[in-house]
Amino acid sequence: MINKKHLPLLNNIQSHFKNSSNSIHKARNEIKVINYEDHEYVIKSFKVPHLLNKIVYTFFRDSKAKKSYENSVKIIDFVPKPISYIEFKKFGLIHDNYFVSENFNYDFTIREPLLDVNFEEKEEIFKQFALFTYQLHEQGIYHLDYSPGNILIKKEKDTYT
Repeated sequence: MINKKHLPLLNNIQSHFKNSSNSIHKARNEIKVINYEDHEYVIKSFKVPHLLNKIVYTFFRDSKAKKSYENSVKIIDFVPKPISYIEFKKFGLIHDNYFVSENFNYDFTIREPLLDVNFEEKEEIFKQFALFTYQLHEQGIYHLDYSPGNILIKKEKDTYT
């Protein structure tokens, strides 16, 4: 179910994404922060799949956007609030797909303490990250994409979340 206040953004997601210059990541997929009606959203646009994957994602597997949304809902206490996912088809096959969440102001990604030998409180960050992963596993949730850019960390008092 989608909150109706998000419908104007979602109905025009392709143009909002295209017209935004606030890209925070661009590789295989692209992530942009979009300010819409005084609210910040993060929109991830997934690479347009090649023909074989278009068939697979249309008929046999969920799109990457749908998987991102559903996985975020499962671990909602640990991720930016998921808003929606949107799929666009061309000639009956999946083409563009987007995942939308609220923006999350984080302090750093796990990449920084992994690569910077002088990063402060590195050991504590890794201990808390290991505990977080353990807690997910105890709930039957297995994160399968622990790439450094996917792990956002915010320090609140003496805790890293």
